Amino acid sequence: MNPTKSQDNTAGRQGNGSGHLLICVISNTSKVNEIVSGFAGIGVTGATVIDSHGMAEIASDQVPVFAGFRHLVQGERRANRTILSVIDDDETLEQAMKLVEETCGDLDEPATGIMFVVPVSRVKGMALPVA
Repeated sequence: MNPTKSQDNTAGRQGNGSGHLLICVISNTSKVNEIVSGFAGIGVTGATVIDSHGMAEIASDQVPVFAGFRHLVQGERRANRTILSVIDDDETLEQAMKLVEETCGDLDEPATGIMFVVPVSRVKGMALPVA
């Protein structure tokens, strides 16, 4: 039976049947196209990219306790780009995470970004790969 749009998209999942939401906040926005292209090359079939701003940047003008952070966000407001991607299997997830760090540099260094993974137990509206 082929899944329809109204069915849960768990068919064909590897491992334990759950997926992962990879969230990457990228400080150097010029790296985003390279990351997304690289994702396609390793089999990641979709991602959403949104503009985002860090709390220190926004709060430095509005909340006195964050005024000390103003020197970190001097000049023009700096946007980050956040990449969201649901990835079905552990191997592809590891490749995607490695690709992000190879592209952006060590994420433990300041002003590079942050990357984390959230478990996904169910997905609807995501196209299955064509067999």
